Amino acid sequence: MVASDQSQTFVVAGRPYRLLIHSEAIPASKEKTVEWWELRDAEERVVYRQTYPVAIQNGGFEDTVDITGNSFTAKGGSGIFIEGMDLPSAPDSGGWIQVFGFKYGRDKYGADQALFGPFGPPISMVGEFLGLEAESSGPTPVALKTATVPRDILKFRLWTGNFNIVYPVLINWVTGSLMPAWRCPENTSKGTVDRCSYSLMMNDQEDQARTEQTFVRLFPEPDEGFVAKHLIVQPQSKIDYLEARAPVAWNESADSISFSVNGDVWVKVRIDGVEGWIHSEEDFEAVGHPEAN
Repeated sequence: MVASDQSQTFVVAGRPYRLLIHSEAIPASKEKTVEWWELRDAEERVVYRQTYPVAIQNGGFEDTVDITGNSFTAKGGSGIFIEGMDLPSAPDSGGWIQVFGFKYGRDKYGADQALFGPFGPPISMVGEFLGLEAESSGPTPVALKTATVPRDILKFRLWTGNFNIVYPVLINWVTGSLMPAWRCPENTSKGTVDRCSYSLMMNDQEDQARTEQTFVRLFPEPDEGFVAKHLIVQPQSKIDYLEARAPVAWNESADSISFSVNGDVWVKVRIDGVEGWIHSEEDFEAVGHPEAN
């Protein structure tokens, strides 16, 4: 094996930080994997270090790790994203992202080196990191007070089984942590459910072709306690997907953060100009989105 080091410097709150990545390579197979990486401050003190096992099988690495870093500037502060990809991995998974910054966020606090560090463990992604943006208002549904101060949000593509939704994660600068951007307790005919409305991502998937007439149960609200109408869906029907309502479970341990859809997903649609909510697998199949892993 051949070892190599790669270095990249970022400036956060006026202070330099260096990402040092140590890799091992197998020249014969041209494979390369990261063995460890460190974030170091201006005095070359190690702020954070992560190591990975390196094992060879049949002339190649059993697993490979790739690491990249990028700085970011947000409304509440600035920091560094460290992103990783582990291979082999299941389809649409294997990636993760970890956030580093100054607790309390604002650059004026940057002189206190003790405030810099990770905002929690890496986020394990089943989907894709879409980027960072400031959000000036909260979710639309059910009795939530609208936020008046912009909040810094990490957005992720999250698969529900039938659709992709955009799931937001809040950077909490005060506590130096990450948390669900929204909490949405909602009263339904089956009791209180914590579920929010999310945008749908339809640009990376196509409706499956509808070749025959079918129908859907279209509810006026995302609740089976309401009476549904049966709406005919023709092969040529125009269907718009407006939003999704879903419960998402947040799981956090010392080693990772993950989130996944945890319960019934409702999707608001407009079919030939008629709006309503669908949620059963039968109805998802009728509009061309059967369940898929």
